[in-house]
Amino acid sequence: MNPAEQGWRQQDDPGLPVFFRPLWTRAEGEAVAFGFQTRPEHFNGRDMVHGGIMALFADHALGMTVRRAVEAAPAATIQLDIRYIGVTRPGSFVEVRAEVLRRTRSIVFVRGLVTAGDTLVASAEGVWKLLAGPPR
Repeated sequence: MNPAEQGWRQQDDPGLPVFFRPLWTRAEGEAVAFGFQTRPEHFNGRDMVHGGIMALFADHALGMTVRRAVEAAPAATIQLDIRYIGVTRPGSFVEVRAEVLRRTRSIVFVRGLVTAGDTLVASAEGVWKLLAGPPR
């Protein structure tokens, strides 16, 4: 699959390790979906995408969703729960769609679904703490 042909745009995000880049993004109405193309460096010893890679992706995508919701105010993950539901195979294009569930003055609750093609492979929920300081 060529993500660009499906409306995805490459984003060289310095917040991600080099081995994980590029991150792909696509506007979907008011929301933004995030994606990445799996490569051999993402696989575990069983030739599947490593759960830690999926956690990295979910943390980043949910965090970017929070960042959009708080107009780029600084925030940090204080809790991230992931449920692995399916296997992600080599060569898959993996996507996350996330939404903010609730926002208080200092905390943001968010959840997302991780898919590979039409297969749900994980779900994630997290809590982000808004930090003092100017947006970055």
